[in-house]
Amino acid sequence: MVAELIASWGQMQLPENCDIRCLIVENDEHPNTQPLIAAQPVLPNGAPLDYVLETEAGIPFGRNRAAKEAIARGDDLLVFVDDDETVAQDWLVSLITGYRESQAVLLGAPLRIAPRQGNLTAFQSLMYDNLRFSYEQRETRTTDTATLNSPGRAVIATNNWIAETGLFRDENIWFDESLRFSGGEDTRFQQDVKDRGFAIGWVKDAFAYETVPAQRLSFIYQYRRTRDQANTNFQRRLHEKPSSRYKIFLKLPGKALQILFLTILLPFTPKKSFIRLAKRAGNYTGKLGAAIGTRSTHYVQTTGH
Repeated sequence: MVAELIASWGQMQLPENCDIRCLIVENDEHPNTQPLIAAQPVLPNGAPLDYVLETEAGIPFGRNRAAKEAIARGDDLLVFVDDDETVAQDWLVSLITGYRESQAVLLGAPLRIAPRQGNLTAFQSLMYDNLRFSYEQRETRTTDTATLNSPGRAVIATNNWIAETGLFRDENIWFDESLRFSGGEDTRFQQDVKDRGFAIGWVKDAFAYETVPAQRLSFIYQYRRTRDQANTNFQRRLHEKPSSRYKIFLKLPGKALQILFLTILLPFTPKKSFIRLAKRAGNYTGKLGAAIGTRSTHYVQTTGH
C-alpha cells in the first residue's frame, strides 16, 4: 500500500509557488521500506521523496517525527495522509488552495473509500458496501456543516490533514505520545488547537482514498475499531468531566434497545445496518470500558500489506 501511495504522489499536480517534499516516516525497528524510497528519490512530477525511520513505536511518535523533520527543514506547512491511502491528482492543489483562502491554521479534507480489491467473500463484499455507505454519509454530514473557516461536525483526522508548523514550533502543540497504541491523538490535537483559540477549517474538494484490506471487512474488526476510538475519546471526556462516568451507566437500557432495533433491521437493510450496528455497539461498549478503567490498544497489531 505504501507503493500505491507513492505512485499517487508521483501523479499529483503540484501547487504553484510551493516547495514540496514528500516524506515517508516508517515507524518500526528496521528500515523495511527504505529501498522502495531510495529507488525513486525524485517522483515523476518532480517532487523529491525522502525517508526517515522512527524507532519509537506508536503513531504519535511517527507523527511528531514528521513535524520535527518539517521544522528542521524550515517548512511552513505539514500535510498528512496515511500509508493505506492514495490521493487524487488535484488533491494537493485543492488542499493548498483551500488553506490559502481560509483563515484556519489547521484544516481537514474528505476521506473516501477506494474501489474494492481482490477476491472478497460474500460477507466481505457486504461489509464493503456498508463501509462505502458510512463514508458517503460522513462526507455529506461534514460538507453540510463545515467551511474553510469552521470544522462544523468534522473530526480533523490525520488521514487527510494540513496544518501550519508554527503550531508545533511556536505553540508547543504536539501529538499526545501517551496515546501510543490507542489512536485518538489527532482528535486531541484538534481540541488543543481549538482551546488555543485558533481557526480550524475544512477543504471539501481535496480527496484521499483509503484502501480497506480484506482483514478489515469484518463485523468484529469494525466493532473493535469503533470501540477503541470511543474508549480513547471518552477517556479524555472523563478527565474533563468525571461525572460522565456515572451517566454512561444510566444510558444502558436505551442503548440496548437501539442495538436490538438495529439487529432486527439487518435482514431488511443489509447494506447499511451491519456498519450501523457495529458502530453503535462499539461506541457504547468503548465508553463503558473507559468508565470502568480499560484502555484501548487498537494499534498494537496492524493489518494490510
